[in-house]
Amino acid sequence: MEFLQNGKLRKAELLRDGIKNCKLMEVNKNVTILTGKCQITFYNTNYKKETLVINDGEKLELRFRPLEEFPYKRTEIRIEGVELTAKKKNFSEIAIRQEALQNLQSFSIGDVLQQLPGQFVQKFDNTQFKNIVFRTASGPSITGSAGVPAGDDFGNRAFGVQLMVNDIALSNNENMQSYDSANSGPFGLSFNTSTRGGNLTPGQPNYGVDLREIPTENIESIEVIQGIPDAKYGDLTSGLIKVNTIAKSSPLRLDASLREGTYQIGLTKGFGINPMNALNVSVDYMNSLSDPRTNLVGYDRTSVNLLWSSKSKSGLRNKLSLSYTTNTSKGKRDPDDINGMIINVDNKSFSLGNNISYNFSKYGTKSFFKTISADIGMSYASQFTERRYWLNQGARPYGNAAGNDVYYAPYTPPSYENQAFADGKPLNIYTNVSVNGNKMTASKWVHLYSMGVNFRYGNNLGKGRYGTAGQFTTMTAVGQSSDGMRDFNFRDNVYATKQYAFYIQDNITKGFKNRHIFKANVGLRYDLQNSYSTVSPRVNTSYQMGKFLVRGGVGLTSKAPSLNQLYTAPRYFDFLLGDYRLPGYYSAAIMQTVVTPGDNADLKPSRSWKTEIGVDYRFPFATVNLTAYYNKLFDGFTTMTVPKMMDKAKVDVTITGTEVPTFEIVGTEKFNYLQNRIVNGFQSVDKGLELMASFNKIEALNLVVGFNASYVETSGQKDEGLYRFEAPEIMDKNFQYGIYNDSKNKSSMARASFSFDYHLASSGLIIGLRTDHFLSDRKLTGANDIYPIGYLRHDGEIHMIAEGDRTNPTYQNLFLKPTSEKLSGLYNKTLHNIHLRVTKDFLSGFRLSVYVSNVFNLKAYDERGYVYANFASTSFGANISYRF
Repeated sequence: MEFLQNGKLRKAELLRDGIKNCKLMEVNKNVTILTGKCQITFYNTNYKKETLVINDGEKLELRFRPLEEFPYKRTEIRIEGVELTAKKKNFSEIAIRQEALQNLQSFSIGDVLQQLPGQFVQKFDNTQFKNIVFRTASGPSITGSAGVPAGDDFGNRAFGVQLMVNDIALSNNENMQSYDSANSGPFGLSFNTSTRGGNLTPGQPNYGVDLREIPTENIESIEVIQGIPDAKYGDLTSGLIKVNTIAKSSPLRLDASLREGTYQIGLTKGFGINPMNALNVSVDYMNSLSDPRTNLVGYDRTSVNLLWSSKSKSGLRNKLSLSYTTNTSKGKRDPDDINGMIINVDNKSFSLGNNISYNFSKYGTKSFFKTISADIGMSYASQFTERRYWLNQGARPYGNAAGNDVYYAPYTPPSYENQAFADGKPLNIYTNVSVNGNKMTASKWVHLYSMGVNFRYGNNLGKGRYGTAGQFTTMTAVGQSSDGMRDFNFRDNVYATKQYAFYIQDNITKGFKNRHIFKANVGLRYDLQNSYSTVSPRVNTSYQMGKFLVRGGVGLTSKAPSLNQLYTAPRYFDFLLGDYRLPGYYSAAIMQTVVTPGDNADLKPSRSWKTEIGVDYRFPFATVNLTAYYNKLFDGFTTMTVPKMMDKAKVDVTITGTEVPTFEIVGTEKFNYLQNRIVNGFQSVDKGLELMASFNKIEALNLVVGFNASYVETSGQKDEGLYRFEAPEIMDKNFQYGIYNDSKNKSSMARASFSFDYHLASSGLIIGLRTDHFLSDRKLTGANDIYPIGYLRHDGEIHMIAEGDRTNPTYQNLFLKPTSEKLSGLYNKTLHNIHLRVTKDFLSGFRLSVYVSNVFNLKAYDERGYVYANFASTSFGANISYRF
């Protein structure tokens, strides 16, 4: 901040809760006037604490400026007031900045986010991609030791998280690195493998941005909005992560980290070109092995980042960022398993972003809008995925027709290497242009308003999916059928997606004479996503009465489908009509292929209504925040089983000696089969409580204590009419498939976490303990109804069964085996884990941090005696940095 004292403009860093007994009048988001007999406490430019007293009748104008304008070393732990824990902000925002970014050993922002309410410190493994979900019990919060849930519950929520860096959206919507999206569900996993050396799961389509790709170098702050975001932000249903980086003059810094089978090296330097310009350059390399005893499974990341910021006296500000990143995932063949699978993933990405704003109010203009700003970003990547494994199963026929046909099918070699490739070239463009202003009415209502437009463009120009003969499904017997696969070119078959949006926002503040403060963030957003319109009202309000504050919010958000969900390639159904072989002379397989268009152009965006209420109270010893929320997702992405009917060819085969048999089509007969299709048909509800407490520093002990806890219940199901089809175990002349209601799932989760940070600023020392408490974790899969609600006849007709007639013995061949409700998780057991951090800052420029996960080597078993997968095992890590 800046303030005027005795005619001199001073720069300072305001302490948390550093304003006492003052009357505040917010002129705009950058200027606040203090009046009354009061005091403010701050750090001066020499890092010394000062207190300034304001007498009755005096006024002090505080001017808040972007952090990069100040010479403070924001992570300098020799300052008393450095932030050590994540902090709750106005509504549902949680900010992580300064030293709180280093609470956990962080190789990427995925590690930083483990300290949020409901999250936990996970088993360390960088060979599995990392994403995050908020306020749900549908699966692990950050993928890791518990694996990646491949279902609609977790998938829809992970897909609905938006990540933004410097107000520019990062997108994974254009990722199409899947193996068989035409026949799999919207949230299936592709190109993953398990070996003796560990598990490998590379970045996936439809699961959001891989958080491993974002290193923590130069991050000034991270803000997470789990509730209702401002109308400016779109293409999300679960939550928003906002990352802010800065460019400023700073010494050359070398960072090195080591933990288990992972090491990371980074170099960062900030150049103060002049008082108006700064350039920051950083280079980072990380190498990670799933098991340090072997190099079978590994992940590498290299990133180069440049950030240039400038400003002018005319009111023009600009921040230009450039990033180049490569990452590879390797799953090598186990030398003891000759048939083992090989996975190679090689990604290269380039991104360019620019934030520019112009303040034209400096010239005394009285226009309604004071500033205009634009956030523009472009990213282009090369993504290549390879899967190979050895097959020795004899020659088998497989379908390869591109259209409806009856033909001689080729055979695979008796022994060969199966190869499948996905070559993607995703392109993404993001643009936001807005005009902003502020106004104080005669009755002192302060309005910070804005109006803007968004544009998003996404495409994939890659070669697509292709492979050897063995990538296709093969057949072993006449009459066998399968969902076939063919090469699919992205460049020729995928059309660009375009999203347009218009929004208006007004953030209102009103202070009353009784020192009560009312705030309201009111916004309206209109989205046009692939020709589907959504009008999204969003409101956050709060009313502060001294130390007590009550708040609430409601809003609608939407998430457009990805390219991998829209363009799945045609669906091929291959049926083997005959297989004739005479060793030494011929092999003739007669195949019929039926092609169904595979694209899902009618997919709508998924939507989510988000509602929350909360109370905050500032006790003499702590500030406590309690939030209750209810989120309902609808039009979510899921799989629908579609019954299809084909005219199966009847062929007359002629065999003459050693000549290749010939065939003639002599008729057709009806044949039913099933195909999967991605549709908008999933709905779910998350409801829960979230508690955060930020305790005042205990000066006598130099101790800072933080606490958070959460409880959430999640239920999900497919929409009415999305039934399951299952063939009877015993063939029946009357029924080809039984039709059953889809099962419903329910989950609940309760977790808590404490942080204890001993901070001795004079010695540059932090000793921190983080505790994770798994209070409850229950997943209940409802017993499937064993009785059919309908059936599909061999002639293709569907008949529904009246509810009172479903137990009739007539349908006994369709009765399923009884199953009981399946309860998994912790049952009624609780588990606790403790993690240690020690950081020492030396005056010579060295800084050393030591991290220990599960410092007491605790063992975690659920009531069944199985290891609880979400429990981090003991591991050691260290980070050393040196400022030249």
